[in-house]
Amino acid sequence: MAEPLIPDVVVNICHNCLPQAGKLPRQWKQDGSLVSIREIPCSGKIDVQYLLHALEGVRGGVCVVACPVGECHLAQGNQRAEVRMATVRRLLAEIGIEPERAELLHASPQEPLTRLDQKIRATVKRLAELGPSPLQSGSRREPMPQHDKSAGPEAPAQRRGSALRT
Repeated sequence: MAEPLIPDVVVNICHNCLPQAGKLPRQWKQDGSLVSIREIPCSGKIDVQYLLHALEGVRGGVCVVACPVGECHLAQGNQRAEVRMATVRRLLAEIGIEPERAELLHASPQEPLTRLDQKIRATVKRLAELGPSPLQSGSRREPMPQHDKSAGPEAPAQRRGSALRT
């Protein structure tokens, strides 16, 4: 079976940032980097845990595209995205990883789609220049230890019971 493609950069883009009827390709190759676009309902819906998990699964970094400051279509989503991206960048710095691996862009639906495309491509270029993420190389997990079936299904219950009697 073919090895699954692992994106180098994941771009989470707020649906409200796209120009009317604007469509970006869902993925493309740029200078050897695989870029994956994920459209989200609002940039404010992205949370720190999700971004950190995404960073574990990519080779380069993540990008969130939010509405311009003061122009969020859903109240304060762009402000929430800014706070969460700042938290992710701070956490990355604390563990010794380049905070630049998490980028926040602002785009207005009034801008032409080509302008948004240029912003994303410039960000992808910066992220690719950072090289492989240390999180990606260390994210290969060891398989979980298998339960010893020779002990039989009653073994865990016996151990629990013996612990309670002591």
